[in-house]
Amino acid sequence: MSQVTEVKQRISEAYKENCTNSDVAPNKALLRFLEEPEAEKETFNLIFRGNHKLNFSSRLSDEDVILLCAAAEPYAQYISHVDFSYNLISDTGINSLARLLSMIPNLESINLQGNQIEIDGAKVLAEHIKDKTSVEYINLNLNNIQTDGVLQIVLVLFNNKALRELHLADNKIDHDGISGIMSVLGWHNNTLEVLNVDNANYSSIGQEIAIHIAKMLQTNRGLEKLSLRKHALNSEGLYTITEHLLDNNKLRVLDLSCNKLTYKGCEHLGKFMLSDNCVLESLNLANNRTGHYGAKAMALALSKNKTLMHLDMTTNDIDDDGLRMLGQSLYENETLVSLKLYWNHFGQNSLRVFHDLRYNTKNAEYQTQYYLDFDTYEVDGELQMCHVENHIPYDIKVDRPYYVDE
Repeated sequence: MSQVTEVKQRISEAYKENCTNSDVAPNKALLRFLEEPEAEKETFNLIFRGNHKLNFSSRLSDEDVILLCAAAEPYAQYISHVDFSYNLISDTGINSLARLLSMIPNLESINLQGNQIEIDGAKVLAEHIKDKTSVEYINLNLNNIQTDGVLQIVLVLFNNKALRELHLADNKIDHDGISGIMSVLGWHNNTLEVLNVDNANYSSIGQEIAIHIAKMLQTNRGLEKLSLRKHALNSEGLYTITEHLLDNNKLRVLDLSCNKLTYKGCEHLGKFMLSDNCVLESLNLANNRTGHYGAKAMALALSKNKTLMHLDMTTNDIDDDGLRMLGQSLYENETLVSLKLYWNHFGQNSLRVFHDLRYNTKNAEYQTQYYLDFDTYEVDGELQMCHVENHIPYDIKVDRPYYVDE
């Protein structure tokens, strides 16, 4: 029996004893995890994801977490990663969990996505982990920590120069919370590489926050991936951001999907894409309002850009002629390999361009492997299309593939 397996069994026995003393029925799915043998190694990962098919009906309650953490505290040195995503943990349970986290000497990641953590819970968590300089990954998406909570989490960025990835999406964070995050990244932290602050909760128009995002991007030299989905951002706000991005040579992945961008936003992005400092590799503009002229602006930028590998413009009300121009730009572009355009208004002209690009032997010199989200085929002399899931085998999403397996 490996040492880690023995440690897990000790935690299991202590957990069952705690349940008996508290007159609580043990969580059988949790016991199953604790009693699974581990390979010979020095540490193990405390992982119980509530959205797993075996755990879905046995999600961790506050009571489960309190009793488990009490059992695990004497063995904190053996834990590396903690993932209790998609459970039922509220501010009541977070106190015990935060105390356990503070005892883990080499804690590397914390995933509490999809729980019920609110402001007080976020404050307790931040207080216990602010000095944990080994933590590289924190995910608090889909909770309710709001601005007061997130401002406490931001304190971690002051002390922790090992943190590489921070997810705070869907937490009802308002203008002050977003500006606080941007201020820290602009002036105090150049080591965070990935930031997700999707779906902010502005009571005023979202453009007011654009200047804070812009100034951060102008001075920050660490952030490589930024997700700003659902910020109600319009083209005027994007202009402010792109003007400051002209001084940035670090950002590789930018997600602006589900905003209010028009063709003018594409013109601003095109200017940035043609700048000497641009190293952007992935741009997501899905579910905006760019239309024909937005496609024209992006086609012009693509014909000269030498860095972009992935572009998503699905659901943008682009007409047949705009799609045709995007397809023709690929004849001049040498780097783009992934293009998502489904849910626009394809006609025979645009379909012919993409069909020839991929299948016409006369254009053999251009037949690079493209990862499109559609395929074309000919029926009775007319081109048809179908949707396909076709993902580029490269890191072009904001969040990295989560590196902790069960």
